[in-house]
Amino acid sequence: MKKKFTWKKAIYIFLGLLFAVALFSGIGYLVKSNSKESEAFLTRKPTIQNMDDKVMATGKIVPKEEIEIKPNIAGIIDKILVDEGDKVTAGQLIATVRIIPSVSDVNNAQQEVQNSQLQISNSKMNVENMQKQFAMQERLFKQGVISKQEYLNSQQQLYTQQQNLKNANQQLVTAEKRLLIVKTGATPELQGFATTQIRSKAAGTVLEVPVKVGSQVIEANSFNAGTTICSIADLSALIFQGEIDEAQAGKLKQGMDMKIVIGALQNKTFPGTLTMIAPKGKDTNGTIKFPVEGDVQNPNNDYIRAGFSANGEIVLSSQKNALLLDESLVQYEKKNGKDVPFVEVKQANGTFKKVYVKLGASDGINVQVLSGIDKNSDVKVWNPSDKDKEELKEKKGKK
Repeated sequence: MKKKFTWKKAIYIFLGLLFAVALFSGIGYLVKSNSKESEAFLTRKPTIQNMDDKVMATGKIVPKEEIEIKPNIAGIIDKILVDEGDKVTAGQLIATVRIIPSVSDVNNAQQEVQNSQLQISNSKMNVENMQKQFAMQERLFKQGVISKQEYLNSQQQLYTQQQNLKNANQQLVTAEKRLLIVKTGATPELQGFATTQIRSKAAGTVLEVPVKVGSQVIEANSFNAGTTICSIADLSALIFQGEIDEAQAGKLKQGMDMKIVIGALQNKTFPGTLTMIAPKGKDTNGTIKFPVEGDVQNPNNDYIRAGFSANGEIVLSSQKNALLLDESLVQYEKKNGKDVPFVEVKQANGTFKKVYVKLGASDGINVQVLSGIDKNSDVKVWNPSDKDKEELKEKKGKK
């Protein structure tokens, strides 16, 4: 007995056909998408190049020795005879300073004068008394009352008191001259030397003159550093001072060769030698940095200014003919708690395949690939920059 055809069965058949059409359309879309995948991404090939594993220190160029010229007496600047950038020789006159008396110095000098005057007064009284005593001793000696030795002792005592008076007069003259110098800066016979001459202590180039004519200066002593009149350095003996990350500090040793790159001189490179690695790091914004220093060699006698910013490159190892890949093309996934690197390589049918790679040294831009791909591999640019996107548009436009 034949079953009757019903509307319900017709609806089921219709829905089945719709599902089949949708399924085949989806499969077709996926196949089409996969076939065009190569058009949606740019690719990059690895390159064969030499690669240096190096440490980069950032810092500046400073003189090996910088000398600050300071006065040894307080006063005001009377003359400045050099300008910044001038070359000077040892002993050359730098500036002159005129002395300014201080209240304490005047008081001390006045006290010395008063003390000398009092000493003279006492010495005069002692001399007068000794003269009277000697006259009496002389009469007694002539009368034969005292011995010759007693007479000579009295004569010696008178001579001693006369010498004390002479010394007291000399001390008074010295104290009065000192008072005059403290008040006026000179005595009449030394009026031509009323200014104090400040001379260079070494040969070099004047780096800075922080004072002007009329500026007041104080002397350098055990209580204060004194006023710097100018600073001088030998610019033929320069060093590089910089900092490195703590992760790099353990890789360095004194005596390593350096390349000093000075940006202000169009990134010109100068040879150098690492001379110091600080034993203690400094906390800089939560990061530990270690100060380093290196001698800078200047074989062509280029004019290098103190304070130029510079980078110090120290090569730890060099890889010849290494397979290098842009490090931004490498992706990572977690495997057994570790980050495993991989890249996506274009296949013959246009699709991309995940390929695990083994990486070597990196210079921060390129990374060495030890295994997984070769120089002919087309690696997907999975995180394209704006420049990459423009390149992709141009590529599509040409097609």
